[in-house]
Amino acid sequence: MSAEMTAEQPAPKKSRLPLILGVVVLLVGGGAGGAWYAGLLPGGPAAEADPDAPSVDRRPELYHTLDSNLVVNLRGDGRSRARYLQVGIEVMTRDPQAMAALQTHNAVVRNNLIMLLSDQTQEDLSTREGREALQTAALEEIRAVLSERFGDPGIESLYFTSFVMQ
Repeated sequence: MSAEMTAEQPAPKKSRLPLILGVVVLLVGGGAGGAWYAGLLPGGPAAEADPDAPSVDRRPELYHTLDSNLVVNLRGDGRSRARYLQVGIEVMTRDPQAMAALQTHNAVVRNNLIMLLSDQTQEDLSTREGREALQTAALEEIRAVLSERFGDPGIESLYFTSFVMQ
């Protein structure tokens, strides 16, 4: 009779608590170990790998669009009809003070960009390489203004948001 009773009674359920705790410990420990290894926590190998390596700026990106598109006459050879360039420009920084300085010195920035743009020819800008060279020169022009007037170049990137030659 006792054999019949044990066969009919369900086996006692095992607790899943140790399994759940084990998974949680692995996840938390693995995450902390990964953060340590990546240098996000002090003493990790990546944090000590190269003390001269530039740090990654984790502040959010801030974008500023020049008030309106810049329209200039392109430099010509004097024999052909006038050519025009219309450019929309947006810049990116992570420094709110640089953003404020850019807005404060907007007139100087626009003036210098107009001078730079009007010194281009249609041939200069007819290739991707020519437009990228202009993009680099325009970024350097803005950085020069901010360095002179604000003490810090502050701007990381410049983007053409429109680019029309006619």
